[in-house]
Order: sequence, then C-alpha cells, then structure tokens
Amino acid sequence: MTNLARDTEKVKPLTNSRPLGDVMREAHRTLVAHLERALREAGYADVSAAHASVLATVDTGGVRLATLVDRGGRTKQATAELAGHLTARGYLRLRPDPTDGRAKLYLPTAKGRRLLAACEVVVVAYEKWLDDVLGPDGVAQLRRSLTAIVEHGA
Repeated sequence: MTNLARDTEKVKPLTNSRPLGDVMREAHRTLVAHLERALREAGYADVSAAHASVLATVDTGGVRLATLVDRGGRTKQATAELAGHLTARGYLRLRPDPTDGRAKLYLPTAKGRRLLAACEVVVVAYEKWLDDVLGPDGVAQLRRSLTAIVEHGA
C-alpha cells in the first residue's frame, strides 16, 4: 500500500459524514431564510435577518455604534451600514450622546419596536418547530451545547 493510500484510509472516516461546520452553517442558513421569509410575509420587505439582529442589540435608552459592533461581532463598516439602513427606514433614530457631544446614540423607534415584536413571534415559532424536530428539550439542549462550544473557545 502506498503512503497516499494509507493517508486516504485515515481521512476516509472523516468524509463519510458531513463536516460539522457545514451542518452548523446550513442550520444557520435555514434559520435566516425562515426569518427573512416570515419578515417579508409580515410586511417587512425592507429589512433582512442581519438588520433584525442589529436592531435586537439596541438598548431602549440608546447605544453607540462601537457597542453594536461588539455585540454583533461584525466589522464597524458592516454594522454602520446596517444601522444606517435601519435609520433611513425609520426603525432607529440618532441623537447626541449626553455623556459625549461628539458621539451619537442609536435608539429604536416605535416602528423598530414593532419590527422586534414581529421577529420575536417568528423566532418563538421557529424554536417550537425545532422542538418538534429535535424532541422535548431539544432547543434547550442545542442552546446549551452551542453555548458551551462558544464559551470554551473564547
């Protein structure tokens, strides 16, 4: 047996099932597609799941862009673009930060709060569907497992 054949035999068990990273990425895509379809059906065709995730990290009292970047794990440029889109469409508004006149705070508007409420309905329904797929306590166990991976990798 050649070295290549021996090496191929070592790798073969890894290729008999789909890589976990691929499965996790596809599961995320499924959630995003579900959320975006539900948002369109609810009349929110002007936002995506990425916009909703930025909006979900905005405190009712306002938050700076740097905080949105930290919370969302996106680049400053991507976060600013998403927040700017939400602001231009009336889901967020900007006001000066009272603690630093140079800084701005993003605040949710009534329209933004309605969008968040619609997102919550969609996510709750999705988690119910996941519980049906995964069985009782399936979502809770999945959340605990994924959280453990994230916390131990940090």
